[in-house]
Amino acid sequence: MDSNLKKIITECPKAELHYHIDCISPELFWKFSQRNGIELPIKTLRDAIDFYNFQTLDEFLTIMLTAISSIQTENDFSDMVMDCANDMVTQNIIYREVMFDYTACYGHRGVSLNTVINGFAEGLKLAKKRYENIDIRFIANLDRTASVIDNCNYINELIKFREEIPLIAVGMDMQEIGHPAHKQADAFALAKEYGFKLTGHVGEVVGPEGIWDALQSIPLDRIDHGVRAVEDDELLKLLAEKQILLTLCPASNISLGVYSSWWEFPIKKLMNSKVKVCINSDDPPCFHYDLTGNLIKIAETFDLSTSEVIELIRNSFIFNFAGNAHLSNVDAWLDKNIAI
Repeated sequence: MDSNLKKIITECPKAELHYHIDCISPELFWKFSQRNGIELPIKTLRDAIDFYNFQTLDEFLTIMLTAISSIQTENDFSDMVMDCANDMVTQNIIYREVMFDYTACYGHRGVSLNTVINGFAEGLKLAKKRYENIDIRFIANLDRTASVIDNCNYINELIKFREEIPLIAVGMDMQEIGHPAHKQADAFALAKEYGFKLTGHVGEVVGPEGIWDALQSIPLDRIDHGVRAVEDDELLKLLAEKQILLTLCPASNISLGVYSSWWEFPIKKLMNSKVKVCINSDDPPCFHYDLTGNLIKIAETFDLSTSEVIELIRNSFIFNFAGNAHLSNVDAWLDKNIAI
């Protein structure tokens, strides 16, 4: 690809809206397992790194669940936020919305919500002390396989911690097949009453019908993944008309077999259909592409123009849940460095 375009992607201030903090790096997995005395199928850091290689969805889930089992204390959650902040600085990411899955990843193991939030709050304090120019906000994801009553109870508990960390949205993830979005409509209605923005993982494994179901039952502000909207032209028209952003995660979709190659990823059809999209990394330790890597690979594969790349970068600032936070910063950088 054009070296100047690669330089723009690398050096431009960026935002990321679809990033799971629960997917810890092999280094943190090793550190936590040693610190917490967890007996796991790894004996060295090299083992931990090798453990993150997978071929199937089942292997990916095993890796995720095993690594997450090493996370137990406030110090662990604090270290996760610091690791996130360090990564942001490395990639010139100035704003990131961080998703966490309490009930699916920690609650069932007896880790208290208080432990999670206190750890995040401490990590955020340390990160802001070290780095002045990064902004981290949190999205609390609901487990779509849980009962709607349990998820409503979780939201009622979550709201108590709103002053501890910047909780800006409620999302939804976990197994999409067999768990349509409409079953969680009451939980999202409660979240909306509390003033949260709403998003959700749909249209990744399940096709357009999953997206229709979500849009018809939940007033979503944004859609995570949603890539299979390309299979329904009427849905594309609706998404474009309502300007509902899709937080695309190309490397994730390819690693998990939604598409078999980068060439099959339908970003051009989405953009040509005027659907608003941005690029994200999802679970970078498992998929081996961070935000910058995803952007470079997409631009390279589809020979995107400078203006198309800039659109992808700006969309992450325009459609974030903090009110266009930092958009002026990226525009100032672009005005100084690029003749658009």
